[in-house]
Amino acid sequence: MIEELRISNLGVIEHAQVNFERGMTALTGETGAGKTMTVTALQLLMGAKADGARVRSDAEKAVVEGTFIVPQSSPAVSIVHEAGGDVEEADPGYVSIIVARQVPRHGRSRAYVGGRSVPSNVLSELAKHILTLHGQSDQLRLSSATQQRHAVDAYAGESVHVAYLNYSAAWEQMQALEKELAEFDSAARAMVTERMAMQMLVKQVDAVKPYVGEDEQLKAQALRLSNVEALRVAMQSAQTALSNEAEGGALELIDAAYHALERTQDSELIELANQLIEVNGTLAEISAALGANLENLEADPDRLEEIHARRAVLRNLERELGMSVADMLSEAERARTQLAALDDPDAHRQELHQQLDEATANATAAARTLTDIRRAAAAELSAAVNSELAELYMKDATFSVHIHHRSELASWGADDVSFLLSPHSGAPAMELGHTASGGEMSRIMLALEVSLAARAAAADHTFIFDEVDAGIGGKSALAVGKRLAQLALHSQVLCVTHLAQVAAFASEQVVVEKASTDTGAMTAVRVVSGDEREAELARMLSGHVESPAARAHAAELLHSADVAL
Repeated sequence: MIEELRISNLGVIEHAQVNFERGMTALTGETGAGKTMTVTALQLLMGAKADGARVRSDAEKAVVEGTFIVPQSSPAVSIVHEAGGDVEEADPGYVSIIVARQVPRHGRSRAYVGGRSVPSNVLSELAKHILTLHGQSDQLRLSSATQQRHAVDAYAGESVHVAYLNYSAAWEQMQALEKELAEFDSAARAMVTERMAMQMLVKQVDAVKPYVGEDEQLKAQALRLSNVEALRVAMQSAQTALSNEAEGGALELIDAAYHALERTQDSELIELANQLIEVNGTLAEISAALGANLENLEADPDRLEEIHARRAVLRNLERELGMSVADMLSEAERARTQLAALDDPDAHRQELHQQLDEATANATAAARTLTDIRRAAAAELSAAVNSELAELYMKDATFSVHIHHRSELASWGADDVSFLLSPHSGAPAMELGHTASGGEMSRIMLALEVSLAARAAAADHTFIFDEVDAGIGGKSALAVGKRLAQLALHSQVLCVTHLAQVAAFASEQVVVEKASTDTGAMTAVRVVSGDEREAELARMLSGHVESPAARAHAAELLHSADVAL
C-alpha cells in the first residue's frame, strides 16, 4: 500500500504531502484544482513517460516521492535489491520502499528506487506488485479485443500463465521450423549450384591426386636427370681422389699416416692414429656410395619428360583453382563433408516437414489447453461481472465473455475474446463498445475492474480509480461507492471522484484545493473530517458549502454509507 505521497512543482501543485490509510480514500476538489496532477504523480511513480511541460511554470524541475509498505516476501523487495536499492523495516513482517521521480523542464527524467538511480522501466516492473490504476481510458481499453483477452487471462491467474508459457515455447519452436523450411526451399537453387561447384572441386583434385611437397620432390628429380654427365664427372673425380692407389688416393695416404704414428708406440700419437682409422672408415663408406651411384647413374629422358609433364599438371591445377596444393586438399575435404549432408535434399526437406508437423501438433495441443482454461475463466468472469452489475442497478443487463476459436494459431493461442452485453431482457448480445451508454459503460467497466481486482486482491495492494464513476448519478452512484468501499475491506483503494454519493463511502477524504496567491495559483492537499467533510460533500452536491439542505443531505449520505457498510 502507499503510505505517503510528496509532490513538488508538478502542474499547479507547488508543495503537497498526504498520508494515506488503509481502506478507501476519496480525492475530491473543484475541477482544475489539481486532482489530475495527483494521479499524474502516481503514474510517474509507476514509470509513466515524463513530460517537462508538467513542471510548474516558476520551477526548473518537479519531484514526486512515494513511500510504499509491502510484505518482506513481496516480489517488489527482490526488484529493489536487484536494482541496488535498499528497503527499510516497517511493521513486523513488512518493509518500506521509497520511490522517487525527478522531471526537469528540459532533459531526461531521473528515477530512484530505495535510494538508487534506476531506469524508469524498473518503476513499471515494481508497480505491477504495488499499484493498479483504473481510469476513464480503461473504457476504451476494455473495448479492445487484445485487452479483453488480457483481462480474461488476468482473471484466470497462474493457471493460464503456466499454460501460456508452455504454448509460447511450442509456438516459438513451430515458428522457427517454419522459417527453417522456408529458407531451405528458397535456397534450393543456390544449393544445387553450390553442390555442383563442390563436386567439380572434388573431381578435379581427385583426378590429379596431388600431395603436399610433391612439386619440390619432382623439381629435385628433374634437376638430377638434367645434369647426369656433370654428376658422373664429379662422382668419378671424388672417388679417384679417395681411392686411387696408383696416384696415392686419400685412403692410401691416411693408411700410411696411421702406420707411421702407430709405430712410435707413443700413447698420445697412437690415440691420434686411432682417430685416423675412424676417418678412413668414413671415407671408405663415401667412396663405396659414390661407386654405387656411378653404377646406377644413367640418363632417363622418358622419366624427365614425365616429371616435366606432372609439374605442368600441378601448376595448371593451382592456377585454375587459385589456391595452393595444401589449400585445395583442405577445401576438397571440406567439400566432401558438405556433400555428404547435401547428397539427399529431399530427405532433409522431408525431415523438416516431419519436425514441423510434430511442433504444430504440440502447439495445437498447448493452445487447446489454453482455450480450456480461458473458457472456464470466461464463464467465471461473466458470472462475477453480472453479480456486480446487479449491485450497480443493472440487474436486467447480461454480460458475457465469448471465446472464439481461430482457424490458425497466433502468438497468443487459438482464441479471440469478445465482451458482449445484452442491456435488458430480450435484447440481443452485442459487442460491448456498440451497445452500452456512457453511464452503463462506466458501471460495466467498474464491474469488470472490481471483479478483476477482487480476484487478485491483496491487503497490501493499492487500487487507484480515476473518475470511473463519470456519467452516473443517483442510486447508481451510491452503488458504485458501496462497491468500492467493499473492495477496500481487503485492499487499499484511492478514488478520484466528483460524486458526493461515492465520496461518502470513503473511510478518509482528501480535498485538493487551489488558491490564488501573489505568486500565482497554488494547490494544497489536506484531509477533511467532521464538519469540514460535510462541507466538502455539500459543495460536491450543490456547489453551496453553507446550504442547510446540502449540509443535511451530506450528513445523510455519510450516515447511510456507515449503515450500508
